[in-house]
Amino acid sequence: MADQFYVGIDCGSVSLNCIVLNEGKEIVYELPYERHVGKVEERVYELVRHLNGKFGEEKIESLSFTGSHGKNLSERLGVFYEYETISQVLGAIFVRADVKTIISMGGQDIALFQIKHAAPGNAEETDDWKLEYFNTNGPCASGTGSFIDQQAQRLATSMYSKDVDISQAKIDRILADFIALGAGSKKPANVACRCTVFTKSDMIHLQNKGEKLEDIIYGLHIGNARNYMSTIVCNRILEDPILFIGGLSMNRLQVEAFRTYFPNLVVPRHNTSLGALGVALQALDLGKKDRTVGETLKKIGGHVEISAPRASRLALKKTPFPETNEIRKRPLKRATRGYLGIDVGSTTTKYALINDDREIIHKSYVPTRGKPIEVTQRLLATLLEDVGKSVDILGTATTGSGRNVVGDFLNVDLIIDEITAHARGAVEIDPEIDTIFEIGGQDSKYIYISNGYPLDFDMNKVCAAGTGSFLHELAGKFGINIVGEFQDIALS
Repeated sequence: MADQFYVGIDCGSVSLNCIVLNEGKEIVYELPYERHVGKVEERVYELVRHLNGKFGEEKIESLSFTGSHGKNLSERLGVFYEYETISQVLGAIFVRADVKTIISMGGQDIALFQIKHAAPGNAEETDDWKLEYFNTNGPCASGTGSFIDQQAQRLATSMYSKDVDISQAKIDRILADFIALGAGSKKPANVACRCTVFTKSDMIHLQNKGEKLEDIIYGLHIGNARNYMSTIVCNRILEDPILFIGGLSMNRLQVEAFRTYFPNLVVPRHNTSLGALGVALQALDLGKKDRTVGETLKKIGGHVEISAPRASRLALKKTPFPETNEIRKRPLKRATRGYLGIDVGSTTTKYALINDDREIIHKSYVPTRGKPIEVTQRLLATLLEDVGKSVDILGTATTGSGRNVVGDFLNVDLIIDEITAHARGAVEIDPEIDTIFEIGGQDSKYIYISNGYPLDFDMNKVCAAGTGSFLHELAGKFGINIVGEFQDIALS
């Protein structure tokens, strides 16, 4: 009789992983690590169709799921599901029977498993064990793979561009370059990794101080390992063999950082697919016969209607700004008197050049990419090329998170905090303004203005939810461009 096959699919928060076993528990297929960019049902549908074509629909004895998206899919298809914690342990013990510690770092979750074997030294007996200790992160994504991905993209890409490439291949190339750059670090920076917001702010602060990017990148991974030790391991003693699994186990900088604590750390084979392996093994051992044929499979191939509250579409009815946010270019007389303001933000850098009549005669908006000095130099080169000798700049001021480093570099006349700068700009546009809501790449602020002066303000201090970078990262998870496409889908 021909082999029957058991398919295990791990639908995680970021990636899709799959293992196919035969009846002898031999791995006959492993799906290469793949980000699903939020299109879980579509990718699972394509994957199952591919497996049916590869192995034959009638030979697939069981299809089972694990992972954060797996439970919903298993219920819709009526097939077996196992919790990812159990699946990961089963998969890890299968590839390394004597494992005592498992460090798991995925796209959204990190965890620690400690295994106690009842018969030490019996490497052939894989059933005689129990889970002695388990710990995982809460709702905070600090230290996870998705956070590392976000930092790599923030430093490498133009976040707010209609031409930005958000494909998996592009993300993989960015991450590879990010890791390669960090591998050249000689003196890792001290990066706080207890909170994603503080980490990002700390990295931006280090960048604006002129710290080398490679030292910041490797420092991020060292901080990640340090955070794991303090929040997940705590006072536990981890025994060898120690396995490192999950998406972050593919990151050599993270592996090196952990090896400063655990020199004998092992990255096992199938390190990103052990959850899928575990659930396939569980289905085989339990004799599950959950096939997906015909109409059943189509349940995940189409769109699912959900009930949700709906409101009328928002409309911007009154604004002094043109929709394109472009300025009307004016012919410049030679030696036009100009005043330059530069805002060096955590995500983007921009400048505005005004004349004596307080009209904007030139402006630019570009990503900071963690290099405030270099970006400012390019902006000034653009300004020189576009207006040349037509403008005589009489004064320059800086604001934003990088205002001090750029201000010192340019020897500017004024260095102004963002609250004051926002208030002054808003009052110039509308003298009767009394309230400002400002949402930037890293900060969101409320400013109260009275008689043209800021009297009070408040801003986010711990959580970055609702900021520009948060929305960009959320859109990126679903493969959506933050410029144009994001708002079109949201308001459709």
